[in-house]
Amino acid sequence: MGATISIIAEKPSIARSIVRAFSITFKLKFKGHKSKSRFNYVYESEIDTQKIAFTIEKDKYRLGKSDVIIISSVTGHVLNFDYPPPFDKETNWQNSDPLDLIELDPIEVPIQENMIEHIQDIGYKTDVIIVATDWDGHGEAIGRQIVELMTKVNKKIRHGRMHFTSTSPNALKNAFETQTKLNWDWIKQVDSLRKQDLRMGSSLTRFLTVGIQDKGIRNRIISYGPCQTSVLWLIANRYQENQAFHPSKFWKMSIKLNISDNPLFLYWKGNPSEDEEIVDSLIKKIEDNPKGIISDYNEENGFIKRPIPLDTDTLESECSQIFRISPKLVADIAEKLYNNGFITYPRTESSYYLEKDLTKLTEKFLNHEVFGKVAEECITLGGVKDPSKGRFSKDHEPIKPVKAISLSDVEKTFFKTPRIITNAWNIYSYIVWRFLATVHVNASIVNQYIMLNVVSEEFNSEGRKIIDLGFFKFYPYRELKVESIPYLKKGTELVVEVFKHHGYTIPPPLLSESDLIRVMADLNLGTDATRSTHIDTVQKRNYTSIQGPKRVLVPTALGSALFEVLTQNAEDLILPEIRGKVEAWTQQIRDHEKTPEDVDKLVIELTTRGLQKLKSNRDEVFDTLVSSIKSMTGVGNYYGRCPDCEGELELHQGKEDSRFLKCTNPLCDASFPLPKRGALSVLDQEYHCRICASSTLLVQSKRVYWFLCPVCWTREGTKETPWFCSDCNRSECPLSGSWKPSTSICNLGECPDCKGPLTLNYEEENTQIFCQSCKRTWRSPNIRQGGSITPSIECSTCGRKTLSVIKRGKKPYRLCVFCSVFFFD
Repeated sequence: MGATISIIAEKPSIARSIVRAFSITFKLKFKGHKSKSRFNYVYESEIDTQKIAFTIEKDKYRLGKSDVIIISSVTGHVLNFDYPPPFDKETNWQNSDPLDLIELDPIEVPIQENMIEHIQDIGYKTDVIIVATDWDGHGEAIGRQIVELMTKVNKKIRHGRMHFTSTSPNALKNAFETQTKLNWDWIKQVDSLRKQDLRMGSSLTRFLTVGIQDKGIRNRIISYGPCQTSVLWLIANRYQENQAFHPSKFWKMSIKLNISDNPLFLYWKGNPSEDEEIVDSLIKKIEDNPKGIISDYNEENGFIKRPIPLDTDTLESECSQIFRISPKLVADIAEKLYNNGFITYPRTESSYYLEKDLTKLTEKFLNHEVFGKVAEECITLGGVKDPSKGRFSKDHEPIKPVKAISLSDVEKTFFKTPRIITNAWNIYSYIVWRFLATVHVNASIVNQYIMLNVVSEEFNSEGRKIIDLGFFKFYPYRELKVESIPYLKKGTELVVEVFKHHGYTIPPPLLSESDLIRVMADLNLGTDATRSTHIDTVQKRNYTSIQGPKRVLVPTALGSALFEVLTQNAEDLILPEIRGKVEAWTQQIRDHEKTPEDVDKLVIELTTRGLQKLKSNRDEVFDTLVSSIKSMTGVGNYYGRCPDCEGELELHQGKEDSRFLKCTNPLCDASFPLPKRGALSVLDQEYHCRICASSTLLVQSKRVYWFLCPVCWTREGTKETPWFCSDCNRSECPLSGSWKPSTSICNLGECPDCKGPLTLNYEEENTQIFCQSCKRTWRSPNIRQGGSITPSIECSTCGRKTLSVIKRGKKPYRLCVFCSVFFFD
């Protein structure tokens, strides 16, 4: 029996890429079979004739006949840090003192037992284990877990480390042939940071969660995470600045030169001014003597630099802004493009190509129907041999395409998630255009500058002429503003017109997801691989929400409350600078400037200080949090009467954000589950359920509205067939999908012209208000399918009946046709 070499990737998709690469490059034939871990297949191939050589640092290995290569994977981390019993979350979560957790040393525990068995089954028969996890800190830590687990069952096992930033066959072959060992300094840094995250997160989360549960809020967790709460601070702090801003008025002054068909405007050097009197005084002087002299005119050749190579923060930030999607979705799509061998590794801080000549990569796009002409131009102009340069980083090469693909290739790759195919193609196209822009040429321009003196005051303007568009010919993601100014000789005297403008200062803008990625990068908050995840997490925790097409972030009531209690009581545990400090401490472990024990001590002191302050103000802290939760979720509010005993139905929250109404009568056990999502409101009595006479609820989820009776939802519906009001067959109910008017004419009151009787007439899908005396008509809304229009309460202005308008999926409203006033329920 020959030697067995096992390669373990970080995820199943990378294992499949390695199998595909070795099948092509080494002509191996793999057979796959299931393992004890459901999604992690094991692929085996026996080497027949071809010799396969590889090195691990200075050690050389040669594989030949009867040797076996095994390829498999894990799914992220195999072991997680937790506390030993009785302090772990399974044993004594409610009663353990959070202060005790801070000083405890976490231990590693399996995330899934079957994954451990899967790894060790391979370890029993392996001579050399090769770690093929992602080339980042967490990839190193996962590699350490794999090696140590295998070593427990096979003491003689040796290990190697593949480094690759692309899953193309040649890249994986080269990574296999030239290997290194695990970077233990990097592993110590990552493991220490994971411990500190647990130490800070677990103690604060338990304190906050148990506190609100003692106040009656069950089945809800207030999660604290050092990164996610720092992100919350950025969002909430900016929101407060925006809301507290008071605009102030300012004035500006400009002059116009009528020297050609297109007048030239120059702007006062003192703009903007908060003193209107000064501006008015200068304007009067200029109007009395409207002559100016050109004091300076200058033209200077320049250029607009090409975009620099692409790093992760730029990819997520720009694609989020351009395509109006979340950075997390950008990251997920880029990951899948990488896993399928279309682009290089999408998590990198580097924006500097190591290759000096990118001709071969550019040539792959010569025959592409979209990118071909530009690729040819890049080669012709020579930009491929002198690409743009950004920041050099040792971790990975910049993100760039590996393979020229078409839209149909993307459709095949993302066929299980068709709704993101367009986004996937847009992101791939962005990466290709960005790469081509970096190997094209700069835009050549002439910068122009003019200055004019009027009554001893300086006015100036700038212009730009284009000599060569360069990469702007095809790059669609950057706007080029061009506005040239005519040549004017120094000393020329001209007649001017003066203008006064006013405006108001604007508040600091709310942060969009795209802005937040940039801010986090500037503050060194999180890593290029985790920033988008932290932004996504604060939304999942209901601390923030997205608003508008620009995807700006605003804090929810709970987010604002958590921001308030942490800022007032434990500011060191929420400020972004502190999180950056903790990460800097762990970086010093890697640089041999601190030990893990030094970092433990610093974080223990920091967390203990903050938690003690929170405990000293616990009543105020939990009153604030509980109040925000109730205002946001409606927990504790009443939504109608119980159909069984006439007690009030109170809203409660269950596990995993489930909601239900429970009767307040202690002798009644009636309860009615509700949809997990959506704001709730009770409709008026005229809309009460025609089956059980219970209150009907309006549920709003984003921009969609629907109606349900909680009693019928529970007693008439099933999981397979939920019972909404639109499913009801009671034709007399205006909320029913089967509604029909009970009569063709409904009385609405007196005619405003002749005091005759007004009626609402139904004719199929049309309605019309008609005076029976003077025959005048008024237009009213049409009846949409599944909707209704019925007379409702009297208008408080004119006394005539309003119309209640129901449209499926839309917000219901009342309308007074005569006053043209809308009354929303």
